[in-house]
This record gives sequence, C-alpha cells and structure tokens, in this order.
Amino acid sequence: MTADQLAVLCRRLADDTDAVRASPEVGALAESILARVREGTPLEELADEFDELEMLLLRAGHAAGLSPARSYERFLGAGDGHRVLEVLACPAGVCTRVEAPGAEPVLCVALRQRMRVTRLRS
Repeated sequence: MTADQLAVLCRRLADDTDAVRASPEVGALAESILARVREGTPLEELADEFDELEMLLLRAGHAAGLSPARSYERFLGAGDGHRVLEVLACPAGVCTRVEAPGAEPVLCVALRQRMRVTRLRS
C-alpha cells in the first residue's frame, strides 16, 4: 500500500491548504519521507514512516489519513463519464497518483518533477 500512500501524500502536499501542512510535526515527517524518496529509498523501506504519518494524521483528527479509500476525491476532468484516455502519472512510476491533464503542468511534489502523460489501457 505504500505506493498508494505516496500518491495520496503527493496529492495532499500539492494543495497548500491541505491538513498535512497544518501541523509542523506532520509536515516535518512528510518532508523527511519525501527526502528519502528523492534519494531513491525503496518504498518498502519507508513503510514504518508512512504508518507513523498515517497515525499522526488520524490522531490530529484528519480521518482521511493517507488511505486512497478514505480520501476519495472526484476525478476532476473526467467529463461526462466517458473514459479518459490519458492521465498524468508519477514521473518515476514510484507511486499510483494520477491527475487529469490540463493546460497547466502538474508537479510531483515528492520528486519535484512534472508528472508524465500516460495512456490508459483497457
């Protein structure tokens, strides 16, 4: 689940108003995790840190935590229900975050790179 947790963390950190940035303790741990991701640490080795971050978020009353199941957001740009053929994905393929393509480039906060266009497969 760590790749999914990284995707949620990246999405949350991309929003300056998100609760992850509200607590200095939560923010410091999130930045520590991202620094290790940038250094190339395998996500499996960060499982304990992700669990600790999840626990801090839940204790602070942020019920969504880092779970993609609990932090469901409507997929903006999906239009009228027809299948989206391309999405923006993690530039290194490290996490499962996807965003709808738009006029503005989307930044992967974890890797500090633009997200890459990926064609969906059926």
